[in-house]
Amino acid sequence: MNILLLTVLLTIFSNPSDKIQIIDPWMRVGAEGKATGLFFKIENNSDKADTLYKAEFDLAGKVEIHETYDAGNDMMGMREVGMIVIPAKSSFELKPGSYHIMLMKLKQDIKKGDEGEITLFFKQSGEINIKAQAKEMMIKKMKHKH
Repeated sequence: MNILLLTVLLTIFSNPSDKIQIIDPWMRVGAEGKATGLFFKIENNSDKADTLYKAEFDLAGKVEIHETYDAGNDMMGMREVGMIVIPAKSSFELKPGSYHIMLMKLKQDIKKGDEGEITLFFKQSGEINIKAQAKEMMIKKMKHKH
């Protein structure tokens, strides 16, 4: 009986965000009025899948979860996705040329070394606040379709 009580209390008072870890968050430099990308790795250490469904960044007028895809004819496209599901005991990487967070309509320039606070929203783990540092990234010249 004591073990059951202890298990229930640990479940109630444990911090669910401990089960989701955000590894190496960074963002590309960007100019005021333009867009940039936010990248990181999500580790889900829990026994249940979790879903990233929203992000907020005070310095952006709009924030969306995107994926890059092959649009054919040597063109790459980007489109909004409603969420990213991270299965239990696994990880998911948001990286250039793949899934990422788009930070659009920047309210100011983001220069190399600048740091920004972003809030990520998960269905199971709730809000997780992270800090991301701006880095320069070499961009391959490719055609894009939105």
